Amino acid sequence: MMPGLGIDWLGIASVPLLIGGLLAFSALLIFALIHAADDLPDRAGVHLTTPRSTLDERLAKGELSRDDYIESRKALDFKTAIV
Repeated sequence: MMPGLGIDWLGIASVPLLIGGLLAFSALLIFALIHAADDLPDRAGVHLTTPRSTLDERLAKGELSRDDYIESRKALDFKTAIV
């Protein structure tokens, strides 16, 4: 080693590790950003709701009793069976 340069074998050996670490960090950051975009809530109006899903949501919210839900489901199934 040449005197006065201030570079030793540990500094030279750590450069590939530093570059590899930065590349791995960049890849993980890009991966996280891509998947974070998938987790964003959808815009309003994008989803088309069906009568069945609306009925299920109303039951889940407690707006319908179990008996009303069953009667409505029978009516929906009957209508779809005829059409």
